[in-house]
Amino acid sequence: MAIASGLPMHVGVFPHDAETRSQFAVNFDHHPFSFSHSLHENELFSMPALIELGRRAMSKLNRSHHESGDVTVRDYFNAPPKGVSIVEALEDIESGKYWVILKRIHEEPEYKKVLDEFIDELSDLTSIDIRGDYYDPITTIFITSPNRLVPYHMDGEANFLSQIRGSKFVYLYDANDPKVLSEQDLERYWTGHFNAARYPEHLPEGTWSYYITPGIGVFNPASFPHWVKNGDAVSVSVSLNVKRRKNVPLSVYRTNYYMRKLGMRPKSPGRSSGLDAFKHLAFGTPYNAARNLRRYARNHFGI
Repeated sequence: MAIASGLPMHVGVFPHDAETRSQFAVNFDHHPFSFSHSLHENELFSMPALIELGRRAMSKLNRSHHESGDVTVRDYFNAPPKGVSIVEALEDIESGKYWVILKRIHEEPEYKKVLDEFIDELSDLTSIDIRGDYYDPITTIFITSPNRLVPYHMDGEANFLSQIRGSKFVYLYDANDPKVLSEQDLERYWTGHFNAARYPEHLPEGTWSYYITPGIGVFNPASFPHWVKNGDAVSVSVSLNVKRRKNVPLSVYRTNYYMRKLGMRPKSPGRSSGLDAFKHLAFGTPYNAARNLRRYARNHFGI
């Protein structure tokens, strides 16, 4: 499929004016910000194309997920509903209570160009070698029924969430605020306890809140918790995300988690650059390699 005919011509994913360049250069991988994009003009993200993509995903391992029913901000993710396929959920998305995820869609040939273009433009806008300094770039699509919530959680990737259809409120929380995330929360998350983030009752609408509509998106730094409330119509969002290749604080959190298990009282990240570097080399790097190998085996072989 191609760019919709008759729509305004655009160059790339993002604007490239001076204001956008400054915004990306200053904030990328550190601080949330809203941005403009052109992905909503692409027919690859229309509902007929997404239903076809869902049909293809059904035959592939770990390439989709869907949930149904009402949830609250304090809930966690659920198993797919019995007896409802991903395609049936997409076809009933307007009247149902569904949340559908199509994963790693860049592995489909026609969608790969979108991710490649995103990486090239992000490198240009940030003056960072994204392919060299980051790894495992991923494209994910979220299709959500009207007014459905996505519960409070955190992700391990730097994420550009681009709205395609409908609208949503995105409530983001500062991962550097100990009232939002403690050191122990971060240690647990980075060692595989993905529900480690606890909803902060004192900040019901986040440290920052963003209202995104087609052509608008929000950047969410890695490990910044968030929750989402969709508007009155079906919502389609595209997530383009990357992981930092060298992440010393992450290695320190993982090392410290196991040190605490042994009854030790480890130093926090940033208090000793030499100790941080040692933890990264001695434990963090081998841990990360083993974890990536497990993820590859799970995604490609189901083991």
